[in-house]
Amino acid sequence: MDAITEGFAVIGDPKYRSWQGVLADIWHVEARPGAAGEYLSLHPRLFVVLDEAHAGSITIDSVPATAPAAPARLSFIPAGLRTRSHVAADTRLRHLDLHFDIPNLVARFAGDLDAGRLGVPRLMFEDERILALARLLAAECVNPGLHDLYGDSLALALFIELFQVRRDTERRSGQLAARRLRQAVDYIEDNCLRAIKLAELADLVGLSQSYFSSAFKASTGLAPHQWQMKARIERVKARLLQPGASLVQVAHATGFADQAHMTRVFKQFVGATPAAWLRQQSPDL
Repeated sequence: MDAITEGFAVIGDPKYRSWQGVLADIWHVEARPGAAGEYLSLHPRLFVVLDEAHAGSITIDSVPATAPAAPARLSFIPAGLRTRSHVAADTRLRHLDLHFDIPNLVARFAGDLDAGRLGVPRLMFEDERILALARLLAAECVNPGLHDLYGDSLALALFIELFQVRRDTERRSGQLAARRLRQAVDYIEDNCLRAIKLAELADLVGLSQSYFSSAFKASTGLAPHQWQMKARIERVKARLLQPGASLVQVAHATGFADQAHMTRVFKQFVGATPAAWLRQQSPDL
């Protein structure tokens, strides 16, 4: 994280701890009147005031500044949002920063996470449940004595509470929501003439590869690769109907290795070879 500060002094050494998808660090600082800082991080983070000499001793806003918020102890800062802190009077405070590894957490939630929430800042807000979980995590940073799964569970619970992660209806049915299905199908059909990696599709809709693959098949009856081959065959049909088209040329133009490969896949989906299908379309030939 890039940081430029003035008027802050760190007391003692910061404490660090990490769990799967979350890095935590605790800072104890003192600040003189007018102390300020600017910060920019490539990872989203939650800033938590754990203790302070007097309530509302530090304020955080974005750069350029938004409407001033009431003093509070929590701020969620999306990746890439430049923020500014300011202290009006002498103070001491201890704060916790939680940095989130979003790809890791998105994969763990297998699509239940609304990725749109990750880009929405929440500066200077209060939530007693989040604050309680943050304090328990801070205690694990200072005195790490329990199993890592304890801190991991606390971090996940805080993340779920922060972003209000709920079980999606598609998760219960095993199928993709209509929006995700349409998004994936459109992408496959627009790009069907080239190799499409499963990771591309999973990233597109914000799901893990394994969950996306099984949910896509549950929704369509076909695996993503089979859907792509079906889309290619529709392109083959359109080209076969063009005057003078040869099977070799059509196979090359529609992404197949050769005519034999195209014929094999075509027969699998259509039930006839390309030549036989073409004769059926033009019975007088």
